[in-house]
Amino acid sequence: MKRSIFIAAAIFILVAGWIGSGQFTNVKAQDEEITINNENSNETSQEVINDVNNENKVEIKEFKFSQIDQSIELQGQTTHNKKIDVKSETTGNIINVNFSRGDKVKEGEELIKISIENRKELLNSAKKDLERLNKELILNEKNKLNRLSQNSELIKLYEIEFASAKQLIDKGLSSKSKLSLASFNLANAKSDKEDILINFESQKSNIESQIASVKSQLKNIELDIGNTSITAPFNGIISNKMVELSEFITPGNILFTIIDLNPIKIQGYLSEFDVNKVNLGTKANIENTNGVSKEGNISFISPSAETSTRTFEITIEADNSDLSFKSGITTKITIAGSELKAHKIPPSILTLRDDGTVGVKAVNYKNVVIFYPTTTVKDTIDGIWVSGLPNTVKLIVTGQEYVAVGDQIVN
Repeated sequence: MKRSIFIAAAIFILVAGWIGSGQFTNVKAQDEEITINNENSNETSQEVINDVNNENKVEIKEFKFSQIDQSIELQGQTTHNKKIDVKSETTGNIINVNFSRGDKVKEGEELIKISIENRKELLNSAKKDLERLNKELILNEKNKLNRLSQNSELIKLYEIEFASAKQLIDKGLSSKSKLSLASFNLANAKSDKEDILINFESQKSNIESQIASVKSQLKNIELDIGNTSITAPFNGIISNKMVELSEFITPGNILFTIIDLNPIKIQGYLSEFDVNKVNLGTKANIENTNGVSKEGNISFISPSAETSTRTFEITIEADNSDLSFKSGITTKITIAGSELKAHKIPPSILTLRDDGTVGVKAVNYKNVVIFYPTTTVKDTIDGIWVSGLPNTVKLIVTGQEYVAVGDQIVN
C-alpha cells in the first residue's frame, strides 16, 4: 500500500514539472514578441516605399528641427599692441640707467642719461651769435631810416633850387647852366634814394640769412641735448636691455626694447563661410590656456583671403590693464551668434534644382515629392546643419534621383 502511494506521488511530481516547463516557455516567447513589437514601433520615422512608376526603392526619414548656436569658435594668438627698439640719436657715454629688464615703465619716464659733453658751451655760443645778429638787424634798419631821412631832405632842397632857377630863367635873370646844375643835383638825390634802399635791403637779407643759420644750429644743439635723456615712448614693459652703464654709444645703437600689452591684440583667421557674419566692433570672448577670459571687439578684418588657406585674418582688441594676457600665447576665440532653427541632415541628400538652387527632396502629407531650398548653417563631422525646412519634415534619404517633384510615391 505504501509503495503504491509513493509511486503515485512520483508520477504527480513529474506531470506537474512537465506542465510548468511548458508555461515558462510560453511566457518567454510572449516577452520576446513584445520586445520585437516595441522595437518596430520606434522605426516609424523611417520608411522604405516604392516609386509609383517603377520598382526603385525610396527611403524616407523624418527629421525634426533643433535650436543651434551660431557662435563662431576658432583658435587665435595674442600679440602686443606696440613694440619698438629704442635707439640712440646722439653720441656719448651712458652715465645713468634707471631700469632693469622686465620693469614696467610709464610714458615720459627717463630711463637712460647720456653725458652732455660740450653741448652747453655750443648752445651758449649759438645764443650769443643770435643775439648779436638780431642787434645788427635792428641797427641796419635804423641806419636805413636815417639815410633815407637825409636823402629826403636833400631832395626837398634840390627841388627848391630847381624851382628857383627855373623862375629866374623865365624872368631872364639867370643862365641855363644853373638850371641844369639844379636838375642834375635833384636827379642824383633821387637816385641815391634807390641805392640806399637796395644797399640796406641787401645787408638786411644777409643778416637774416645768418640768423636763420644760427637758429638752425641752435635748434640742432637743443635737440642733441634733449637726445641725451632717453625716455619711455609709451607705457610698457622692458623686454630687452642692450646697454650698460659707462658704455659709449653712437647714433643708431639699440638701447632697449619696450612692449605695450594694453590693449592686447588677438589674431585669428575666419573661414570664407564665416567672414560675412562679423563686422568691425563685433564682440568676441577670448580665453587663454589658463582659463582666463576677456571680452574684446573686432578691430580689423582683412579685405583679402590668405592664398594658401582661403581664410581671412581678423584682429580683436581687449583691455589688458591687469597684464594677465602675454604676447604670443594660444587663445580660444568665441564670437557670439544668435540661435537658429536648423536640421541636421546627411550631406549626401542635398540636390540641385534645374535653376541651380541647392536643396532637398521631401514628401508632403499626401506622399507627393516636393523640393525645399536650403541654406547651409555649418558643417560637422557627422552631418550638415541647414535652415529653410519646416519644423518636422519627411526627407528622401535614398532614391531621390529616381523621383521628380510632383511624383506621388506609395508603399
